[in-house]
Amino acid sequence: MKKSLLRFTMIIPLVFLLCFTFSCKQGEEPTIEETEEEDTSGTVNIDGFELPYFIEGTGIPCVVTCDALPQSRALSQGLRKHFKFVFLEPRVGIRYDKPVKYDNITMDTIVEDIDKVRRALGIDEIAVLGHSACGLFAIEYARKYPEHTSHVIMIGTPPYWNAGAIEVGKEYWESNASDERKMILKRNRDKLNKEALSGLSSSEVQIMRYIANGPLYWYDPTYDCLWLIEGYYWNVEGWNHFLNIIMAEYDITRGNQITTPVFLALGRHDYVVPYVLWDDQTEKLSNLSYNLFEKSGHYPMLEEQELFDKKLIDWIKSH
Repeated sequence: MKKSLLRFTMIIPLVFLLCFTFSCKQGEEPTIEETEEEDTSGTVNIDGFELPYFIEGTGIPCVVTCDALPQSRALSQGLRKHFKFVFLEPRVGIRYDKPVKYDNITMDTIVEDIDKVRRALGIDEIAVLGHSACGLFAIEYARKYPEHTSHVIMIGTPPYWNAGAIEVGKEYWESNASDERKMILKRNRDKLNKEALSGLSSSEVQIMRYIANGPLYWYDPTYDCLWLIEGYYWNVEGWNHFLNIIMAEYDITRGNQITTPVFLALGRHDYVVPYVLWDDQTEKLSNLSYNLFEKSGHYPMLEEQELFDKKLIDWIKSH
């Protein structure tokens, strides 16, 4: 597995071999360079940040707010008949070749970037989809730009993320995880010794740890998700800024009321974002469709793909 990971993490995904570039300077409308062919990938230049994206599918325009490569693998081909997915990387997730002042990046910065991508692509109204904490990018976009948001789709997303949420997760794990699941997690972590991680970049180390923590993420505690994230660049510093600084005081109920229809998908065996975090929160979103998947962990769109697709498509048709 280690050799496979090293081989693939050094490859730039083909979807990022960009055919054209959008340019958006501060205070200016996005502009599109002339191109002879219809392209399905590119970058948006915003204040010197190159945000890569690629497009797949036909149907309702839907911006996937982060983790473009893994999410493109997790979401089914069947959904691409109903959605025109725009897979995007946010500022906290992209690779930089020079030092970045992450303290200047806020939730509002990321929301504004999503809107500038929307404008650059010439789309008036979008659905926004986010997995895990990135679902909060989607909900905050709908809060700020309801006139440009048709639907919000959140998968494995917490309503808040602070010390209290982390403690709920620990308690849920201790009281609900089987002894076998706990044993597999310990065995996986024990294998990640200094020798196993020697010579790896910070991105590669994080990916190895993510795979080892599979019992926290998957209904099947032995599931090997290497195929899902190989080739993905994990910006450790950027995501740490998001989780530890931006998310430290976040509460989904703060701010204007969310009126856009919201589809929330959670897995009963998600021990990172346990569904019980939502127990006293669902009523605070007035137009929420709550969906708990019994045989899923953190990835119900993959673990119960047929059922997930049916629920989402039926919901879209009714909203």
